[in-house]
Amino acid sequence: IQSNKAKLLCTVPNLFAVHTVHNEKIANALQKHWLDLHGPDAQPLRVFIQVNTSGEESKGGCPPDEAPNLALAVTQNCPNLQLIGLMCIGKYSGAEGDASPDFTTLNNCRSAAADALSLNPDTLALSMGMSHDFETALEYGATHVRVGSTIFGARVYAAKASSPTDTEVSPKDSTEVVKASS
Repeated sequence: IQSNKAKLLCTVPNLFAVHTVHNEKIANALQKHWLDLHGPDAQPLRVFIQVNTSGEESKGGCPPDEAPNLALAVTQNCPNLQLIGLMCIGKYSGAEGDASPDFTTLNNCRSAAADALSLNPDTLALSMGMSHDFETALEYGATHVRVGSTIFGARVYAAKASSPTDTEVSPKDSTEVVKASS
């Protein structure tokens, strides 16, 4: 998620959790907008820290070594957010490699974050695995899997427009990005 989309995201009815908190700026934006829109007595917004376990530039997430500090920042500075776990997007295909190392890395990040927070690692969820690799993710301890394309079909990406405003989908966070030409 981009920080400028945080307010819009916080208006989604019955929003259960945000899986894409990858820096303090996003956490702070979600904190502010959740409080502004829902008030101090609302249930905290559940969040996952997104970790870039593969190091691929096309994927979002904080570097694995930053996950514990981000977990601390969310829990200490964002009382309207509830950190419930960590999330990664593993390597997608055989051409990219096996996702198992990504799942192992996320498990290690969870242990480090739990240590920083003085928690049992099992109290933090692991969101890893998608339609193509969820079985492997479950073997590596996933508590949440994302299987939307199995349920709803493959995502249709917008074709690149030739007008002055191009619309495209960003692979980093799967949100729509609009580029204005000058």
